[in-house]
Amino acid sequence: MTHDSYDLMELIYETKAVSIWSRTTGPVYWYAASVPGPFYVNTELLIGPATAHDLLEKITSLILGTPRSKERAQQLDEHLLTTYKKSLPYQKIIKILAAQSHKDFPVQSFDVISGGERRDWLFSIPLAHELNIPHLYLFKNNQFYCTQSLLPQTKALHVADLINNAASYFDSWFPILAKAHIDCIGTLCVNTRGTVGLNRLHDYGQKVSALNKIDASFFQSSQQKNLISQETVDEIAVYFESPTRWAEQYLMKSVDLFDIPHLDKKSFERLQTFFNKDPWQLRPKHQMFFSDVERLIKERNV
Repeated sequence: MTHDSYDLMELIYETKAVSIWSRTTGPVYWYAASVPGPFYVNTELLIGPATAHDLLEKITSLILGTPRSKERAQQLDEHLLTTYKKSLPYQKIIKILAAQSHKDFPVQSFDVISGGERRDWLFSIPLAHELNIPHLYLFKNNQFYCTQSLLPQTKALHVADLINNAASYFDSWFPILAKAHIDCIGTLCVNTRGTVGLNRLHDYGQKVSALNKIDASFFQSSQQKNLISQETVDEIAVYFESPTRWAEQYLMKSVDLFDIPHLDKKSFERLQTFFNKDPWQLRPKHQMFFSDVERLIKERNV
C-alpha cells in the first residue's frame, strides 16, 4: 500500500467516511437494499463533513430552483470550485484522485469528465478543473450539459464517489451518455463497496479504477494501523463471509440494538421491509425475536 493510500485510510476514519456500529449499544446500519450491516460508507465526508453537508444542501437547492441545465451547471461549477479553492482537505483528496487518473487513464484518452447528480459532482467537478478538462453534467432528469461543445466521437471518463451495485450507471448515466453519443472509456471512483457493482461494470466492458476498496482487506489493514480493533475485524469478516451468520451471531441478541423508537424514517422503512420479507430466512430459528421486533414496529406505527 502506498503512502497516499495510508494517508487516505487515516482520512477515511478521521472524517467518518466509513462508520462502524457498536455491537453492544447499536444501532445497526440499514442499506438501500433494506438489509442491515455493521458499517456504512459516506464517501463525501472525505472532503470534510461540514463542507460536504453544506455543498449537498446547496446542490439540492440549485437543482430545485434552477430548471435550465446550462444555468444549473454554471452555478454549481462556481459554487463548488469556490469552496474547493478555500479548503485544503478538499484539495488533498482531489490531488490523490488526479494522481490515480494520470496513472490509469492518460489525459489524451478522454475528452470530458462526466459526473452524475449529486455526490459524483463533489469529486468530478474539481477534478475536471485540476486536469483542465471540460465537465459533463449528468442530471437525474435524463438531461445533460457540458461546459464545452461536444464533438462527434467524444470520449468520457466517468468520476464517481462510490461504486456499490452500480445501479445509477445502468439506470441513468450510461443511457444519458448513449443519448449524447458519448463513449465512456471507464470510471474512476474514490471508494468501492463489495463486488456486485464492479462485476457489472467489468461485464459491461468498463475499466474501473478506485482509490480504495471497502472490503475485508481494508479492515485488516485498518487494524494493522491501530485504527480499529481486532474484534471489529473478526466481526466484519463474518459479515463478508455470511451476512446471515453475522445477523445470527451479532443481531439476534437484543431488539434494543435496532433502536426502533428513534430510527429515522428511511431506516425505519428499511427495517420494516427486512423483517417483513425476511430475505436471510432468519424467522424459523428466531420466531420469538421477530415477534418482539414486530411488536415494537406496531407500537411505533400507532
